Amino acid sequence: MHILMSHKKKVIFLLSLITILFCTFLLSNSKTDLSTDTEQFHARLLEKIEQADSFEDFTNALFCYEVTADSITTAYKLKNPSSYDIPSLPAVLSSFSYKDYEKSSHKKSDGKIFSLLSSTLKRFQSAELSSPEQLSFELLQNHLTLNQELSGYAYYEDLLGASTGVQANLPVTLGEYPLYTEDSVKTYLTLLKQIPDYFDNVISYQKHRNKIGFTTPDFLMEDTKAKMHTLIESLKEPDNCFAATFEERIASMDGLSAKKKAHYTSQNRLYIEKYILPAYESLYSYVDSLLDTSFKENSSLKKSAKEKQTDTSQNTDSSAICRPDQQTAYGLASLPDGAAYYSLLVKDSTGSDRSMEELIGMVDSSLKQTLGNVLNIALTDPNAYYYYCEHPIETYYQTPESILEALSLMIREDYPVLSTPPSYKIKTVPDSLAASLSPAFYMIPAIDDYQNNTIYINPLYTNEENGNLFTTLAHEGFPGHLYQTVYFNDTNPSPIRNILDYPGYVEGWATYVEMHSFSYLDYPLEGDSLCRLYQADTVINLALCSRIDMGVNYEGWTLADTRKFFEDNGFNSYYAEDVYSYVVEAPANYLSYFIGYLEIEDLKQCYKQQEMENYSEKEFHKKLLDIGPSDFTTLRKFLLVNP
Repeated sequence: MHILMSHKKKVIFLLSLITILFCTFLLSNSKTDLSTDTEQFHARLLEKIEQADSFEDFTNALFCYEVTADSITTAYKLKNPSSYDIPSLPAVLSSFSYKDYEKSSHKKSDGKIFSLLSSTLKRFQSAELSSPEQLSFELLQNHLTLNQELSGYAYYEDLLGASTGVQANLPVTLGEYPLYTEDSVKTYLTLLKQIPDYFDNVISYQKHRNKIGFTTPDFLMEDTKAKMHTLIESLKEPDNCFAATFEERIASMDGLSAKKKAHYTSQNRLYIEKYILPAYESLYSYVDSLLDTSFKENSSLKKSAKEKQTDTSQNTDSSAICRPDQQTAYGLASLPDGAAYYSLLVKDSTGSDRSMEELIGMVDSSLKQTLGNVLNIALTDPNAYYYYCEHPIETYYQTPESILEALSLMIREDYPVLSTPPSYKIKTVPDSLAASLSPAFYMIPAIDDYQNNTIYINPLYTNEENGNLFTTLAHEGFPGHLYQTVYFNDTNPSPIRNILDYPGYVEGWATYVEMHSFSYLDYPLEGDSLCRLYQADTVINLALCSRIDMGVNYEGWTLADTRKFFEDNGFNSYYAEDVYSYVVEAPANYLSYFIGYLEIEDLKQCYKQQEMENYSEKEFHKKLLDIGPSDFTTLRKFLLVNP
């Protein structure tokens, strides 16, 4: 699980939060506010893409084009851009410009980039490509097709979610911005000055969403407002997250004098006060004005209703409008063509090419089967079941470091050993951000510095028994995200592979290994039964949330429908509102975890049937890891003899 939900989501870089239509290379065709130097560099790269004589030249130019979209992308992806023939470019926080977005959205994308990439790719279709190149070709072709379909859905993404919005993720993104040299410090400080303009673009985007009827529900805006208020108050303190993380990083820098460190520290604090705090206050005022307008409109409607005596029981208290109405559909399905957009979003988030009906069937079947397994254990091993009901998962390991060390040794029988043990840091989520972030998350390292890794732990979600921390760190660390990232980079993949995002594979793998990590725990009673019960608990949680996600965003479920779904499956509907609110805010996010997990399990069964008595769990894992992040159509093609 991962940073957004009650699970754990990896943080990559700021642009991953800007609408899917304009944060991938396939749609970075709008003219931005980049400097002339960057524009000229990109123009040369486009020429290289078009005139490439080899597939390697094509993908390398494409990689450089995408990775230089903005300074944050460059810094997070590359420690040494010059080794990729990327020059020093002016500091740019984001290539997202509302004016350009609006201009392009009216054209439904002018298709120039799509046309260029498609025609260039076709030139290599019949070329003699190596096996890794054939894999990259398949992935690029599928990626291009899907993103071209998504390009017709402007303004469907909300940029101000309480947990998923740009304002929530910016502190973590900038808090981990790599500072290697004095130039990187200067770039970072220049980026801070651009935050007000960046937030103004976000506000303009959100205003147009409201104008065309894509309004954000009040209950989500209220949550965003509350969490932003907490962050703003913390920014007024001297040890705020922007100050503390900067000073920690600059203190550890070599080659920078104490005088310069003090100067940059002072400048950073000044910029927090001059740029960051006012930008957040401006964004907060905008959200507050939306809620105020909505409250007045709702109060007026309710007053009118009272006057007509159609409903004298309505409460006009402002808190009443900040909760979902039981009978109103708020998901993507409530928008024009919202279900069609959601289907594409699910395909992008999961990497699965199955229809929505098939995916719903998969989730329903998994939920039914897992509930049946729990019932069977309750009947045949009641002692284990009673213990499970009364106790959380337990482990004797006391610290995150000891858990990760133990896991790195435990997995050796089932997973290939890394060529070099990676280094990693465990950091704690700042108190001001704890409510907005998930139990833990892994920061993707730079491609050319992938041996150095960071995992954040949110103390808000840990307990004294540390059992949940054990499985969480299996997901984030070994053999989850950290292990998978390091392993894949050890294979020396083409750079283009590192900018193609496959949440279904990445989160599916981490969820898959998390499920298997339950067997590494020591259980006080019947271990096998308890292991299966705790596994089932995780599966049921993900299945319920995933099914609700599809119900709300594809089938148009209301909160009342969601409560009924809980009750029909034998669960108290106490958490229905929380789950409903989350899937409205972050559609398809749960599915990247659960559908990804189900697809990997299905892939394993197919591989078992293919290998029969020669099947090896460790070999299956190796082959899956060797292929690396991909959509599942491509995975089947390259893993199975007869997919």
